[in-house]
Amino acid sequence: MSQNPGHQDPYNQDPNAPQQDGGYQSAPSYDAAGHAPAGTVAKPQPVSLAEKLMYAGGALSILSAILAFAVGGTDAVRTQIEEQLEAAGMSASSAEVDAAMQAGLITGLVSSVIIAGIWFLLGYFNGKGKGWARIIATILGVINVLTTVLALVGTSMLPGAATGGALNLILSVVGALLAAAIVFLLWKKESTAYFKATR
Repeated sequence: MSQNPGHQDPYNQDPNAPQQDGGYQSAPSYDAAGHAPAGTVAKPQPVSLAEKLMYAGGALSILSAILAFAVGGTDAVRTQIEEQLEAAGMSASSAEVDAAMQAGLITGLVSSVIIAGIWFLLGYFNGKGKGWARIIATILGVINVLTTVLALVGTSMLPGAATGGALNLILSVVGALLAAAIVFLLWKKESTAYFKATR
């Protein structure tokens, strides 16, 4: 029996042809490992929160640099440097102390900018589900927590060990708490599923 020339046989339609309203859409394709295409997996809340906390860590690093400049030239800092030199059995002229203060400010600024950049980059790439970024964030987070704990122990045991004062110490503790929270969030079950799906 011949087909009606005015109608197409629905079983012989070109699958690549545009679909009419109400027609079925093609199913998403999967790769050989069975993963959905990148960008189709919803970002879970723990990863989103970790990303925001990393951006907050970058902002905290910039704030630390600003505060360092604000207090870096004070008499208290000068006195602290002189006391540290005396404790080490060294003497320094006023010009040498000034030079040490300027060098410390520049070093602190450069370090803060670099650290802020790392925070921002890791936040961005972790948000995109990049596994290597999660590993780097985890390693740096653990190092951050450990060094902060060691600094706290040193501060409690050695007089004058808290270079930069109480404010610097508080910012360090806040940064370590952020790092610990980020590592926890990145390794939650739903976060791990997200990183695997976006490989």
